[in-house]
Amino acid sequence: MEPSTKHIQLQTLLTNRHDYLMQGNRQAMNQLLSDNFSFIDGQGRQFDAETYLDHYVDLNQIKWIDQTNESMVVEVFETTALVQEIVEDTFSYGHTSYVGRFRSVSLYHWTTKGWKWHFNQLTPLDPS
Repeated sequence: MEPSTKHIQLQTLLTNRHDYLMQGNRQAMNQLLSDNFSFIDGQGRQFDAETYLDHYVDLNQIKWIDQTNESMVVEVFETTALVQEIVEDTFSYGHTSYVGRFRSVSLYHWTTKGWKWHFNQLTPLDPS
């Protein structure tokens, strides 16, 4: 079965999301977010779009070293996409370096402008 346009555009968004995060490209990342974007980090803190961009995409605050994804499962239901994966984040915040592994659940919504990232929740995984 050949991938649909929606599936291809979703894969493009997921690739761009990763690239913009690594680059600290706040303006481009903002274009991917829905108007009601919500992000819940591994500590249970909730961020709206502006606060997410401030904490996770601002090069003056955070420097991303790597983010690897594994076990990605993508399900598309007409105008909603659910993405489940395990992510490992490596970054420095100020003078402190961090590495964390999380179960990530993301929702994307199909709009007249294509897919928008609407929601993400991280759950920390205990180290092995």
